[in-house]
Amino acid sequence: MIELRVLGTLAIQSRDGGRLVAAVTQPKRLALLLYLALAEPAGLQSRDSLAALLWPEADDDSTRHSLRNTLYGLRQALGEGVIVSRGEGYVGLDPAAIRCDALEVRALLAAHRWKEALAGWGGDLAPGFHVSGAPEFERWLDDQRAALRRAIADAGWRRVDEMERSGDPGVAEAARRAWAIDPTNEAGARRLIQLLDTTTGRAAALRAYDDLAEYLRREFETVPSAETRALAERLSARVEAPPPPSAVPVVVSSPSAPASAPAPPARRRLVFSREALIAGVIFVAAAGSLVALLPAFARRSEPTPRSGVLELPPRYRADTSAYGSYLRGISLRFRGKHAEALDTFAALVARAPSYPPGLAGLAHSYGLAVMAGLTPPSEGAPKAEEAARRAIALDSTLASAYLILGGIEMSWRWNLPLAGRLIDKGIALDPTDAEGHVVRAAWFRWEGELDSALAEARTAHRLDPLNAAFSERVARHLYFLRRYAEAEAMYRRNRRDYPFGGPYGGLAAVYRAEGRTRDALEAMRTERELKGDSAGAARIPVASSDTQAARMLVDVSRERLGQLAEAAARGEEVTAGDWVDAYAGVGDVGETIGWIDSMQVRRDPTLWSIPIDPDLDFIRRDPRYRAWEAQMPWRQASR
Repeated sequence: MIELRVLGTLAIQSRDGGRLVAAVTQPKRLALLLYLALAEPAGLQSRDSLAALLWPEADDDSTRHSLRNTLYGLRQALGEGVIVSRGEGYVGLDPAAIRCDALEVRALLAAHRWKEALAGWGGDLAPGFHVSGAPEFERWLDDQRAALRRAIADAGWRRVDEMERSGDPGVAEAARRAWAIDPTNEAGARRLIQLLDTTTGRAAALRAYDDLAEYLRREFETVPSAETRALAERLSARVEAPPPPSAVPVVVSSPSAPASAPAPPARRRLVFSREALIAGVIFVAAAGSLVALLPAFARRSEPTPRSGVLELPPRYRADTSAYGSYLRGISLRFRGKHAEALDTFAALVARAPSYPPGLAGLAHSYGLAVMAGLTPPSEGAPKAEEAARRAIALDSTLASAYLILGGIEMSWRWNLPLAGRLIDKGIALDPTDAEGHVVRAAWFRWEGELDSALAEARTAHRLDPLNAAFSERVARHLYFLRRYAEAEAMYRRNRRDYPFGGPYGGLAAVYRAEGRTRDALEAMRTERELKGDSAGAARIPVASSDTQAARMLVDVSRERLGQLAEAAARGEEVTAGDWVDAYAGVGDVGETIGWIDSMQVRRDPTLWSIPIDPDLDFIRRDPRYRAWEAQMPWRQASR
C-alpha cells in the first residue's frame, strides 16, 4: 500500500514497510502521479490526454516515449500493481493499492462529515509544487487547489453552524479557523466578530476586525466594507462607554509640583496581561521585545524607570502643572494602572497640546492600551502614531517618539526597513537610553540576526546593569543562539542577584534544550513556589531519571492543553501562541504548525520567535514548516 500525502506537504510513503518512496522526485513523474490520483472523473485516463497535458510542445513520438519512460519510473518506484492499464490507450492507479489524504478529505466532504474533513485538512494541495513547460497541468493544479480550499472553507462554516446549534463552547474558535482558511470572506469575518463578541468579549471581537482590516490593506490596499465598518463602530462605542468612576483615587505626592487635574473615569475595568504590566517606558520594547522574550511561565518583576524618564529638561519642568500631570501618568504606568495613565495623558494633552512629553506619554499609553485589550490595534496604533508624530513636530530631539514609530512599523506593519531607520534615529538622539537598544535588539530578532540582537542586549545591560530585566534579556538571547552553557551561567548569576525574579523559567528552558529534564522540572517547581503557587508546584512530580522526567514534561504540557481547552470553553480568550507552546510541549508537529499559521493570520507580535526558538526545533524538517519559513510574512513585507 502506497500513501500519498499532498495536503500541506508532498510526500509518498510505503504504508507497509514505512519506507519513503524517494525515487518519485522527478517533477513529471510526480505530476503524472498527482493527476492520476486526483483527476475527475476518477478512473483510467487516456494516454493521449496525459501526453498532451505534460509534454504539450513535443511531437507525438516524443510525447509517447516520454510518457512510457515516466510510467516505467513510477512502476519501479511504487511497485508492481499500483499502475494499471487497459489496452494500449488507458492508464491509471489501482484504488486498492494507494491511499491519498486529499481523496479522503473529498469523500468526507461529500458525506457532510465536516469535523472529520477539517481534521484531515493539512493545508493547500501540493504547496509549492511546479512543473515547467506544462501550462495546462499548472492550470489544472491551481484549479484543484482553489476548489479544495473553497470546499474546506465552506466545511468550516458548516461546522460552525453545527456547533452553534448544539451550543458548543468552542464555536468562536472554530469560526476563527474557518475564516483563516479564506480571509477574503467578509461575511465570515462579520460572523466571527459577532461570535467573539458573544462568547469571548468585545475586545476579542475588535481584534478580529483589526485582523481583517490589516489583511485587506496588506493584500488588496483596500478597507472593509461599510457594513463591516459599521459593525466595528457599534462595538467600539459599547467598549468605550464609561462605567462609574473608580472609588479609589490614585494620589501621587510631589513636593515640587501641584496635583494635576482629575483624570477622566476609566473606560472599563481591565485585567492586564503580564506583558502590559512589564511594558515599561517604551511600548514598542514591550511589543517587540518583552512580550515573548522570556518563557511562557517566567515570572517578571515590575521594571524600574531610569532616572532620565522623570528628570525632564528644565524647559519641560517650568510648566509645573503639566510636569505634575506627566509625573502622575508615569507613576500610574509603572504601577500597572494603564487605563488611568491613558486618561491622565489624554487630559494632559487636551489641556496642554503643545507639551511634547505629554504627547510622548500618550503615545506610549495607547500602545499599552492595545496590548491590554482596552483599544483594538486598528484604533490604538494610529493614535499612538499620531501622538508620536505630533511630539516630534514640536521637539524633533525626542528619542522615545521615534522608537514608538519604529515599534509600530516593526510589530504591526512588518515594515522592517522603515522601522530600522526610525529606531536608528531614536538611538542616535539618546544613545544612553537602554530601552532604545532593547528595541533595536527586537528589530534584529525580526531580521533573524541573533548575534547583533545579543550585542544590543548586552549594550542595554551595560547601560543599566542594576535592572534585572536587561540581564534576563542577555541570557535569553544566548539561549536563542544555542549557547546554553553561557545562558545557564547568566541565569544562575541572575538567580543569585535577583532571587525573586524570573531566572528559574529561563533555566528550565535551557535545561530542556540540553536534555537535562530533571533539572528542568526542578526549576519549574521552584519558579511556581516563588510565585506563591504551592498547589501548582505540588503538581510537578519528582523524577528519578531524565527519561522519566521527559515523560513528565509531556504530561505537564498535556495538562496545559486541558487547561487551555477549559479556558476556551469558559469563553476566555486563548491565543494562538498559547496553543503553539502547549502542542510543542507534547511534540505534536501538525497542530504546532497549524497554530503557527493562526498566529500569522492574527498578526501576532511574537511571530518573530518561531524561526529561532529552540523549543520548536522539532518541526524544522517538516515540509509544511519549511514552506512557511520560506515565505515568512514580515520578510516578504519588507522586500
